[in-house]
Amino acid sequence: MSTPHSIACARRIVRDVETAGGTTWDAVRAIRAHCGMSLLRAHRMAHGYTLVDVAHRLRESLDAAGVPNSGVSHQSVSRWETGLDMPSYQFLDALCRVYRTRPDRLGFGHDYTDDRATPAPAAVAGVWETVRALEESVESSGYLVYVQPPSEYIPARMRDLAQIQHLMLADRSAELRRRLLRVEAIVAGLIAFRLNDVADIHDTFMWFAKARRAARQAGDTAVEAWLRGHLAHGHECYRHQLDQGLAAAHSAQAAGARSACVFGLLAEAGIQARIGRRREAVGAITTAERMFAALPATATGDDNLGTSEYILRWHQAHTLSAIGDRRAAQEMRARVLELPMADKDRVGRALLDLDLAAMLEREGELEQACALIRNVWLTLPAELRVGQIQRALTQVVARLPMPLRDSVFGR
Repeated sequence: MSTPHSIACARRIVRDVETAGGTTWDAVRAIRAHCGMSLLRAHRMAHGYTLVDVAHRLRESLDAAGVPNSGVSHQSVSRWETGLDMPSYQFLDALCRVYRTRPDRLGFGHDYTDDRATPAPAAVAGVWETVRALEESVESSGYLVYVQPPSEYIPARMRDLAQIQHLMLADRSAELRRRLLRVEAIVAGLIAFRLNDVADIHDTFMWFAKARRAARQAGDTAVEAWLRGHLAHGHECYRHQLDQGLAAAHSAQAAGARSACVFGLLAEAGIQARIGRRREAVGAITTAERMFAALPATATGDDNLGTSEYILRWHQAHTLSAIGDRRAAQEMRARVLELPMADKDRVGRALLDLDLAAMLEREGELEQACALIRNVWLTLPAELRVGQIQRALTQVVARLPMPLRDSVFGR
């Protein structure tokens, strides 16, 4: 890959385009083609902004919209420009306002606009075929949460959302809108699940909010319950407002959808264990086990839309580790590792290893704990050594004696 050109080169192109009477968009495309920059960075160059300028303008835009913006910094903008991170839905909207453009021209999604004012009957039929294809693809999208790296998975789902928005403009019938909103809720929820592994709480909860809003607009209580259960798990992962997480878990259980109820129980178990309520945690995973046995096969696939055996066993092992039941936790861990999905979910496997390391550390088996932590750090790709992994690893390492901390990372 060639090295991107200098800022001076981009500025020269802007002057040339302006002299020739071209538009800002013409300058953006020319910079991207000639200088090897991302579309997002090319926009900044074409407008003559610094990273600090963009961060300031984003904060102003978000303030005007009444949106919290404490997560916006020039470092955030730089990570978006280099593809190391993705802007949340509201940050992306603010970027569009700052640059007066649309997401696909910033490098997020594609423009599927049909310039014809009135779609022909064949075009309308094609819209419905595309909707059905999107609905059918949701299952594979759920499975790919485990299989694809975040750098591939999240942009692909963003493209799905861009297509959904286009379809809503192509046909405004109530039934099509309901179905598209349901798919939007699921896709946005899947993005939130993946961000829960690799991003910070702001981005994760922003996508959960977007997903829940779409589910409410679709009137789909089952999808709402599914989202509430996973939102509860997000509260536990970030150790954030656990009382609200517990309320979300109870809400998922009360919604009537059996699969969502099972996951709500598993999310509750993790929270109860986190706050030291051993009896309640064990009761929740025991009830989840009993209810899981009664689920139909359609609700137990590895598509993240239901509650699979892998999800059940993983959460049971996680809860048992958190309450310090080493024997039961190791037995459940062994059951998890027998399942095919354990080889695909690298974040989940690493978190189980860190759960075990935390138990070993509490019991004074420090060398074994260090070996597990070191293995997690060295074997995971860099893009997964963030988010949940980084938080869990930091918490375990912080409890080690000082001489052992550096040894974990080979220093």
